[in-house]
Amino acid sequence: MRIAAIGAHIDDIEIGCGGTLAKATRNGHSVQMIVMCDSAYTSFDGKVLRTVEEAIEEGKLAAQLLGVEDLIVLDFAIKDVPYNSATVESLDRELSEFKPDLILTHWPFDTHQDHRNTALATISAGRYINNILMYEPFPPSGRSYHPFRPQVYFDVSETIDKKINALRKHESQYKKYGEKWIESILGRAKMRGFDSFVNYAEAYEVVTINLSGLLNKEPQF
Repeated sequence: MRIAAIGAHIDDIEIGCGGTLAKATRNGHSVQMIVMCDSAYTSFDGKVLRTVEEAIEEGKLAAQLLGVEDLIVLDFAIKDVPYNSATVESLDRELSEFKPDLILTHWPFDTHQDHRNTALATISAGRYINNILMYEPFPPSGRSYHPFRPQVYFDVSETIDKKINALRKHESQYKKYGEKWIESILGRAKMRGFDSFVNYAEAYEVVTINLSGLLNKEPQF
């Protein structure tokens, strides 16, 4: 199976579906990670929270821990990733070349504008892809007036450590949020595991899914 994971910023994919990707690469699937912007970040008061060099290096180290070598970083502006023809066509170009069987991306009711627009652009660009799942949003951007509906679960009990270790490679984010950030992500995975009768899981909401198509792919999850 070929899996494309798409996120607005470096670290979004690891938070949302890092355990799933680690499981996929371990089982021989081909995985591509696409990030919409270089993810350097300066706050409104001028404080630099993450440089371009820091973001890219953290992203590469985290992806490698998940077993992913194919990391693509596009050049849209952080905090201003649009939903327009430019983002749709950029993703369309990457997806047409990679030809994924499954796309994992943001949820469009996220409170971060970059996350919302990335989700919408992905859904538009993936209009010919049979399987698109949206990974669960996470606070603070995960606050919303619309409830996330977990419909598909992947058991990540055997790869949760890889997910957590990958997140720790994002040192700039760890400095910003602290150990509670890691603990809360681990707690969410444990809760979703309880939901689905395993130790740890990641949950997804469905855009479209073709189960027969997935089951015919080798090797299996």
